[in-house]
Amino acid sequence: MVTENVSTYSKYFKTNILLAALLGIGSLPLFAQDVISLEKVIAIVDDDVVLQSEFDMRWAQIEAQLAGIQGPRPDEADVKKQLLDQLIIENLQLQMANRASVRIDDNQLNQAMSNIAAQNNMTFEQFQQVLDSQGLYLQTREQLRKDIVLQQLQNGAVNQRIDITRQEIENYLRSEAGQQDIAPEYRVSHILIEHAEGEQQARREELAHFIHDRLMEGASMAQFIEAGQVSGIPVGGSDLGFRKTENLPSFFQDVVPTLTLGQISEPFSSPNGWHIVQVTDLRGGASLEIQQFHVRHILIEPNEIRTEAQAENLINELYQRIQDGEDLSDIARQHTDDESSIVAGGDVDWITFGQFPPDFLAVVQRLEPGEMSEPVHLQSGWHIIELLEERVEDMTDENMRYQAEQILRQRKFENELENWLTELRDTAYVDIKVDFE
Repeated sequence: MVTENVSTYSKYFKTNILLAALLGIGSLPLFAQDVISLEKVIAIVDDDVVLQSEFDMRWAQIEAQLAGIQGPRPDEADVKKQLLDQLIIENLQLQMANRASVRIDDNQLNQAMSNIAAQNNMTFEQFQQVLDSQGLYLQTREQLRKDIVLQQLQNGAVNQRIDITRQEIENYLRSEAGQQDIAPEYRVSHILIEHAEGEQQARREELAHFIHDRLMEGASMAQFIEAGQVSGIPVGGSDLGFRKTENLPSFFQDVVPTLTLGQISEPFSSPNGWHIVQVTDLRGGASLEIQQFHVRHILIEPNEIRTEAQAENLINELYQRIQDGEDLSDIARQHTDDESSIVAGGDVDWITFGQFPPDFLAVVQRLEPGEMSEPVHLQSGWHIIELLEERVEDMTDENMRYQAEQILRQRKFENELENWLTELRDTAYVDIKVDFE
């Protein structure tokens, strides 16, 4: 089965040339400088072929990685069969991507390489130098281009096969696992003043409130923790890092979720002593509030019968008519070039970030509710924009369902990907010309 081969193959090594380059595998530059010129066909795959040189290049990487495996090595003939099968599957996908016109331009590729460089604490130029020094820059770019094409193809093809029902989402959200997966993670800093006997206990409570007052005035927890004591009383604490509620100390679990980002708690007592906690960072969670704007506008574009200067003159004329008392909606129904809002008199309803071009939203953000802009030239043409209302919409329920759907989809993705690859391999014409026995 092809799925067994893929699974076993990925267990022992990765095909991505980037890994080998970043690890600085010494044998690769030598191989790159001694490229096999013999273009022998080792497999016919539908309308394309797998070449011996492709196989040899990938095999050089694998041999270097296998050399680092502790214990028994897998059988070489089996690994070579799995490698060839992997190349066949990649070839089939690339043919499909070509037919579907999946393309990655140089800008996308450069951005992807910049991201990899940043993940390894390098600039794009430093990353390029590392690869150039090993003779691998061009090979790395092409392999990364293939990887991105394959990822886009797989996402498109496999996600179409996955169906997540509303009932699945509701069941998941009600489950304990679902609630834990979607729960936020809090980064918590805390100060601890340990309990003492007798009169010292009252002094420590007073100190907790004194420190809290200083924190509210702008002092940092770190300065108290680093000092180690205040007025002769030991002060401890630490940064607990990111934790979900259930992973916090039990006496923090009722306090931390009630705090907003940056908020400092009132001092509270536990069997250990007096505590003050602060949420210094927050990630995950379903809570989401989105700023929305209710907007109407008039758009005038230059076209085949209207020059840029004529478009500007017309928008200024329409603006003056509105200033003289005519209704923007009436004018929009007669003149706007925005077909999606012409019937509604230029009203585009409630919009959020991402729905309109950034330059349009930048104008909206400068307006007060009830205020109208002067004619403004944007990338899409000349506009008059009026902000009717603004609001903050609570999208927590929608965001929670979206996160649940993405988690459930990802859980199904790998299994469905293997099924899709198996079908792709089984329905293809493949003629293998080599024998690794």
